[in-house]
Amino acid sequence: MKTLLLALAVVAFVCPDSVNPVVCLQCNSKTYWKCLSPKNCPAGENICYFLWKYEGTLITDWVRGCASECPIPKAGETVECCKKNECIVKCSEAE
Repeated sequence: MKTLLLALAVVAFVCPDSVNPVVCLQCNSKTYWKCLSPKNCPAGENICYFLWKYEGTLITDWVRGCASECPIPKAGETVECCKKNECIVKCSEAE
């Protein structure tokens, strides 16, 4: 029993993300109401991102979610990423 408790303590210390997952907004322009309640990210996805597409100065589409790496923007896209929970407004304060 002591061995099991010790093993669990080691896992919690070595793998803190499995104990406290990152919390991000997970929504897009079509499911914007889901932005009202942040959700835990899947294991291994420790970055929150906000990607938007634009034409000229008009934003045509956007998505927020979790990722293992910050998505690379394509032409006409901008991405902000952060490692803080619930990076809602200003992701550029990333660690």
